[in-house]
Amino acid sequence: MVVRGAVDPGHRRTRVGSLRGSFGTEPYQAAHDIVALRKSSAGHRTNRPDTSPADAVNDNGGGLDWATTCGDNTASWPRDPARYQRDARREKSRLPFYGDFAANITPCAFWPRGAEPATHVDNSVGALVVQNQWDPQTPLSSGRAMHRALHGSRLVYVRGGRGHAVYALPGAPACVTRTVNAYLTGGRLPRTDVTCDS
Repeated sequence: MVVRGAVDPGHRRTRVGSLRGSFGTEPYQAAHDIVALRKSSAGHRTNRPDTSPADAVNDNGGGLDWATTCGDNTASWPRDPARYQRDARREKSRLPFYGDFAANITPCAFWPRGAEPATHVDNSVGALVVQNQWDPQTPLSSGRAMHRALHGSRLVYVRGGRGHAVYALPGAPACVTRTVNAYLTGGRLPRTDVTCDS
């Protein structure tokens, strides 16, 4: 049995999809699993292809994730597999812990080009953007870019916050809960951006 990204001693395989997902929900567990993978595979390298059956996936959830990730901006995904190989090698040397995992090829390299034009943001209603400092799926720079793109938005920045979500989770900072509740129940935005400590 393979749990999250842990190594299956019989097959020396991982559930890469599960491991990728755990970076968003359980970053410390994912980091632990990657360390275990690196240690276990160090003495078991082979040039033989892995012919064992692929892990079962949730077709709807996985398909929806890839359709969104790949289809929203197909122009940004390189089509040449050799490019991913070069990127993975470069990122592995630059970021030995995580780099080649993030830079490796995904279905986006083969996904059909999107038919819809990019969405132009021109909102007329204020929005609230909530962003953890150490979000592993939406980097802080992307959260701030969304804040700038949405007219009249306010940013709730969680200094030291980890994970992809913070609101309505156990241990959420009170100032996040208070600010988001005010927005959801009455449409009230804070007068300025808010910084909360995790």
